[in-house]
Amino acid sequence: MKAMRFILLALGAAALMLAITPHARAARPNLPGGFTRVPMGSGVSSPTAIAFNGNRMFVTQKSGEIRIVRANGTLRSKPWTTLHVSTESERGLLGIAFDPNYATNRFVYVYYTTGPGAKNYNGTPENRVSRLKRRTNKPGFREKILLDHIPSTNGNHNGGDIHFGSDGKLYISVGESGCCPDDAQTLDTLRGKILRLNADGSIPSDNPFFNTPNARREIYAYGLRNPWRFTFRANGALLAADVGQGTWEEIDLIAAGANYGWNEFEGPCPSDNLACDPNAVNYNGTHAPLHWYHHSNGGEQGDAIAGGVFAENSNYPAPYANAYFYADGGGGWVHTLTLDNANQVTAQNDFDTGLSYPVGFGRDAAGNVYVVDYGGDVIYKYVYTP
Repeated sequence: MKAMRFILLALGAAALMLAITPHARAARPNLPGGFTRVPMGSGVSSPTAIAFNGNRMFVTQKSGEIRIVRANGTLRSKPWTTLHVSTESERGLLGIAFDPNYATNRFVYVYYTTGPGAKNYNGTPENRVSRLKRRTNKPGFREKILLDHIPSTNGNHNGGDIHFGSDGKLYISVGESGCCPDDAQTLDTLRGKILRLNADGSIPSDNPFFNTPNARREIYAYGLRNPWRFTFRANGALLAADVGQGTWEEIDLIAAGANYGWNEFEGPCPSDNLACDPNAVNYNGTHAPLHWYHHSNGGEQGDAIAGGVFAENSNYPAPYANAYFYADGGGGWVHTLTLDNANQVTAQNDFDTGLSYPVGFGRDAAGNVYVVDYGGDVIYKYVYTP
C-alpha cells in the first residue's frame, strides 16, 4: 500500500486536510447491471483532468506533468511535457483542452498555478491560462500566455477547468481563491466567475460585460464559489458543478451574464440560513441551481461536487444514455441526472460507489464515460456490455 496522500478540501471558511488512502474505497464498485469500470493509465500520480485527442487520453497531474494513456489503457513512460507549477493546497496543473482545429494547428490549452521556473513567474503563485505547442526540432514547447494573474490567494478554490464551446470560444472556471467570497458578486475581479475568451486570448466583443464600466470583460457569468468542473451538452447548454461551503452542493445551468448567488446563497438557501426550506426560497434575481444536495441528508451525501460529462453517443442503456454524470469526492460516488430538451432535470440515479476521490470526467469518441479518481491514482472507463 502506498503512503497516504494528502489532499485539501475546502469546507466552511477554512480548509480541512483529509488523509486519503489510495484504493481504500476503489475495490468494491457497485454499478448497474452490464457495466464495468476498467482501470486506465496505471502509473499516473494525482490525476486532475483528462482530454481526448483521437484514441489517446491526455492526463494532467497535479505536479505539472501531462501524461498520455494509449487506447489499450497503458501509460506512456515519458510525459508529453512538464510545466513548472506550485502544488501547495489545491494548486497545480488543473485543466486541459484541445483546440477545435488541433489537427492543423497542434494547440493545447492548460490552466495551472505558476511556480518557480514558470514563464514570467514573479514569486507569487497565481493561476494562468496558456496555449502550448510542442517544438518539432527540439525538446519542450512554446507557450503563449492567454490570461495571467488569476488569483490563487489562499491556495484553494482555484477553479481550473477549461473547455471549448460550440461557438469556438474558450470557457474557463475560476473560484474565489478561498479568501474573498464577496468578490464573487463583483465584476471588477475574476474571482468566482466563468470566463470566456477567443482562442487567441482576446476577449469576445459579445461577452455580457464587455461594455460595462470597471468590469472585467472576460466575465461570462458570476456569483460562484468554486466551479472547478463544468461541461457542455451537445445542444450547447453549459453545466457547472459549484462546490458548496457548509451544507449544500449544486449544479448550475450557466447563462451569459447570470448571477448564481454566492455568497448570498449556497445551493437553494440564503447563506445565512442554511436550514431553510429550499422550496420556499426567493432568489431575488439570482439564478437557482439546476440540482442540489445536502451534505448529510438524503441519498446524495457528500461535500465536494465534481461534474461532469454527458454520455452522448454512447451505447449505454436508459436512464444512462445521454445522462449527465457527476461525482462527489468526499462521498466517493458517481450519480447521473436525466435532462429534458429544455435542460431541466427529470430524474436522478445512482451509478457507482467506492471511489477514492473522484475529481473529474471525460468522454471518448465512442461515448464511453471516464472518471478521474485522484485519490486512487487511476482513471476509470465505464464500459457497458449488453
